[in-house]
Amino acid sequence: MSTDYVLKLDGSPHGSFRARVFTEQIEVRLLGRGALRFDKETFWGNRLTLTDPLSGNVVAEAERSGTFTSAWDLRVSTGPARLVSAGVFNTGFLVERGGRTIAEVKATGVCNGSWHVRSADGLAATDLLFIGLTYASILRRNAAVVAAAG
Repeated sequence: MSTDYVLKLDGSPHGSFRARVFTEQIEVRLLGRGALRFDKETFWGNRLTLTDPLSGNVVAEAERSGTFTSAWDLRVSTGPARLVSAGVFNTGFLVERGGRTIAEVKATGVCNGSWHVRSADGLAATDLLFIGLTYASILRRNAAVVAAAG
């Protein structure tokens, strides 16, 4: 079972992705620019990657910063960054580098799984996509933990 989502960049269609229900692997199709694959590297691991399936090159990656933290260490096209929670009562996350916020990501709907990434630092479209997919993966993981505890 899977669900298709449309990717938009500045309000215009940029591609689509298909999220599968029981896996964190996501197939991304970019309009006129090929495909990418987002997935968790190992079943028990905390490393997420965005890969060009034709070349096998990792375009971006994220790894959980530690066991008892919600932060993630990112490597995007412009270098290392850190994905951190925007606050206790805020479901969004911030992307920080050198003590300043370079992007933010947040949910745009309550039940539809939509999210929006905004960059103040001119990140590449693939970086914004990766940040959003990582955020969606974090939200899915958090929901699974809550469901298991309830």
